[in-house]
Amino acid sequence: EEDFFSDDDLDDIPANTLDRLEQQAFRSTQQQLNPNPQLPRHVQQQQPPQSSRPPPSTIIQPAPQIQPHRPSYQTRPVQRNGGRVSAALDPETAAAFAAADEELDGQTFGRWPQAVIPQLSKPVQAGASMDMAALQARIAELEAEQARLRLSEQQARDEARAKQGEIAIVRSNQEKTTKQYEARISVMQRLHAEEAAKSKAELEAQRKEREKMETDNRFLQHDLAQEAERTKRLTVPSRAKNTQRETPRKIKRTALGDGFDDGELHMTTSPSRSRDKLRGDLTPKAGAKRKRPAHDSPVHSLSFTQPPAQLRHESTGGQSAVPFASTGPPEQATTKRDGRYEFMQQLLNHFPHEGHAATVESLAKYSFPSQPTKTLSSILMHDISYISNDESLPLRVAEVCISLWSKCLAEEYLAPFYLILELVRFALRTQSSAAKSQLLEQAIPLCTQTIELIAIPTYRASTNRKFAASMDRRKFEEQADEIDVERVLEFLQDLCHAASLQGERIEIFWKTMEQQFVLLMLNKAQPIGQVMTLLEMLQTATRETTFGVIAQNATRQAEFERGTIDRLTNLLFEVLEAAQGEEAYSDAEILELRIEVLKVLRQMCQTDHGGTLLVQNRSAIGRLVRFLDAHVKKLYQARPTYGLSSEEERHNSTTHDLLAKCVNVTVRLIYHLLRVYGDNFDFVPKLHAVHGGYHKFLVSMTRIAFTEQHIFEAGIEDEAAEAAHRILDSVLGPEDGEAVMK
Repeated sequence: EEDFFSDDDLDDIPANTLDRLEQQAFRSTQQQLNPNPQLPRHVQQQQPPQSSRPPPSTIIQPAPQIQPHRPSYQTRPVQRNGGRVSAALDPETAAAFAAADEELDGQTFGRWPQAVIPQLSKPVQAGASMDMAALQARIAELEAEQARLRLSEQQARDEARAKQGEIAIVRSNQEKTTKQYEARISVMQRLHAEEAAKSKAELEAQRKEREKMETDNRFLQHDLAQEAERTKRLTVPSRAKNTQRETPRKIKRTALGDGFDDGELHMTTSPSRSRDKLRGDLTPKAGAKRKRPAHDSPVHSLSFTQPPAQLRHESTGGQSAVPFASTGPPEQATTKRDGRYEFMQQLLNHFPHEGHAATVESLAKYSFPSQPTKTLSSILMHDISYISNDESLPLRVAEVCISLWSKCLAEEYLAPFYLILELVRFALRTQSSAAKSQLLEQAIPLCTQTIELIAIPTYRASTNRKFAASMDRRKFEEQADEIDVERVLEFLQDLCHAASLQGERIEIFWKTMEQQFVLLMLNKAQPIGQVMTLLEMLQTATRETTFGVIAQNATRQAEFERGTIDRLTNLLFEVLEAAQGEEAYSDAEILELRIEVLKVLRQMCQTDHGGTLLVQNRSAIGRLVRFLDAHVKKLYQARPTYGLSSEEERHNSTTHDLLAKCVNVTVRLIYHLLRVYGDNFDFVPKLHAVHGGYHKFLVSMTRIAFTEQHIFEAGIEDEAAEAAHRILDSVLGPEDGEAVMK
């Protein structure tokens, strides 16, 4: 068999062929030295783990050991097998030799040799390039697959995290719903137990009352029977003898005159005939027919033993009559009273206070500057002397006093004003609400004008320092002594309550009132008692279509209502200032004032119009939330009510109770507005009307919703806590709710 690498062929190779091949192999090795070491590491990092079995294709592995020295080649080839050496090689053989030499040189001197693939149909360099391209494509494919897997993993993690959050929210909502249900059930059970105990107590009380009434009825029936029997005995006419009723007559003698009765004689003569038949057969006397028995006469006979009847007196001067005879009990004296006489007696004896002279007598000391010769008492008595109807006398007296009041204001003569005011209140003391309501148009303007004489300077002095420095203090104090503003406000409040009982008359009251007067009296410069009186009157100002003072047109009405609500909500934060020389108002007094403000707002919520005004107001809800947050904080600063005995501690306990009441009423108000009108307005933007409103809302509502009602939290009602829970549920989202829970 012929050897492919024969010695003869090697002998024909030029002498520099080996040197040239070595240089060529060296150059080829140096060109692939840098990229080849990086390839295995890149493939090692990017490819996924594979089995230990090597693939059939080319495997890139680091060489186990680098040969330190290059092999030495003989300058002349050794001739083997005795073959001849061909003088020249064909090109195909030369190319094969060159490829073999390059491959051998790469295995000898390269860092990362390639395994020889048998039966290579193409040149080695072209195959290596194709393998590199395939590897790079595979690497790119694996990188894309890895990126896709990482993206899928991230998406799966996000979905799992979202599902976990949803599960946590659902679980927390379920727990919260369970707690709310248990709390509601406990509240219902407690209320049911209280109602059952209350009903049982009422039934027991009714049973005892019924037994008592039955016992009383038995006693009354027994007494009635005794009285009836006694009356029956007294009213039965006594049978008197004939000698007392009739004129004695001369007794006729009998026919025989022997001293025996005629009946006995008849009985002896005819025993077979009865006495009655004998008497019936007798011929009646003529006188017996005409004679009427004494007891059948309609006119009673005179009695000389019966006591005379009492006279009956009448105020009209009727005649007195004495009956000739009476068989019944003596008549009782009846007197018809004259109302005018009694009222005039009370009027003349009236005095303003203990130790003061009579009012009418005191009025005799005063006279108007325009009529110095005529006293006020003479004017009063002259005007009321022409009143004839006793039923309208008190009302007419009040009207006369109101006319005197008006004249005092017109002539700026206020010295006798307190006497006139006391007479007006005395005259209307026993009158009905309908009668009092007839004086609205006359009395309301006088009341407002009189109060403004003191209220306006007080307000201006508190807001304007120049006016306070320039005002005549002495004259103002004298005028304040002459006008008792609180008494005038009480009289105005009486008229307001009387009008509220008459339906349409309350509209007349608020139409007659002035908006400027209402805003003036709701200012912090006014005394706290006067402000509270006006707040009590404002509770009657809520109607189906209006609130507060009634204006002539809708535009003015909206302005009045908006101004009144703003002034009311300002009172929730303003601290009222006491007058000079007086002590500052206590915390309890200020809290009572703010509770009156909350009562007015609560009364507004009784109508749709009032509730709509509150939710449409720019700052009403925000101020309520601010007020709630401030008083919840104060609740933790005030001393609780447990174990307190001294006067100061009782005062502190009262303050704590008032704070708890403020919190309860405010939460109820906010919950009502959110429940009824929540679909008509956005709640959260309303909170931004005050600084930090949303934060104040979260803090205050969370404290109330999760209260335990112990120590400092004592006094917060269960209904208020439940309402705070529902407010948070309706306003907060799931994420905010989880944050609040944490």
